[in-house]
Amino acid sequence: MIKVLYFLICMLIIVNPVYAEKTEWIDSGYNFTKVKSICIDYAASPEITDGIRDKEAKELFFAQAKKDIADKLSKQKYKVDLIDAAKENFMKSEGTVTKEFVKDISDEQQPRFEKYLLDNYDLLIKCVVSQYDTGKKFMEAHTYTAMVPVTTTVLDATGQYQMITIQQQQVYNIPAGDYPAAFVQAQFDVMDAKTNQKVWSLDDKRDKIDETGISGIKPTELFKQMITDFGENLRKNLKSRKPVEKKI
Repeated sequence: MIKVLYFLICMLIIVNPVYAEKTEWIDSGYNFTKVKSICIDYAASPEITDGIRDKEAKELFFAQAKKDIADKLSKQKYKVDLIDAAKENFMKSEGTVTKEFVKDISDEQQPRFEKYLLDNYDLLIKCVVSQYDTGKKFMEAHTYTAMVPVTTTVLDATGQYQMITIQQQQVYNIPAGDYPAAFVQAQFDVMDAKTNQKVWSLDDKRDKIDETGISGIKPTELFKQMITDFGENLRKNLKSRKPVEKKI
């Protein structure tokens, strides 16, 4: 029984490797510390607009963006709206919204909605997802070690048997092969609402391989972490990033 438990614990603690590739540009002349209001939007590129992947990614994005960006910044006295809230507020100002359903912006309303965004927000953030998939990825053979909990029985000073758990080093030999993997790529574009100019762009691409070979891996955790990381960097920029003074 102890051997079975030990095996299961070993399987659970295996760390599946994550590979990340980021490309970032930020306007060194932009003063992020003056920002007080933000609107957050989402879009899917044609590569994933099949009605399944884009739907899941969109729902996950807005849920995580609310938790890791909007809610946290609101506690710091920023005004932060997800795009649907901005649309609803605009519709109310137009007198074209009901309690049951918020209609989408019509072509005729679009210019006025764009002006509404300009008048009510300092920054516009859009996340564009271009990859949200599962599949296979080849991985070279490698070995790594990890500390694992092992439960065993020992005889104590009173002559009684006691169950104890200790940490023991375990070596894992991972053979080369194609393993289940998840893939996510998203670009976060941050625009100044007043000028409609991009002030920050981050392209984030991540792959995660399941070394156990169990094909239950999904892109959800990768995407969640992307949003969390972006939110953390956004808060840092809003707090301290000011224009870089040019040396003469």
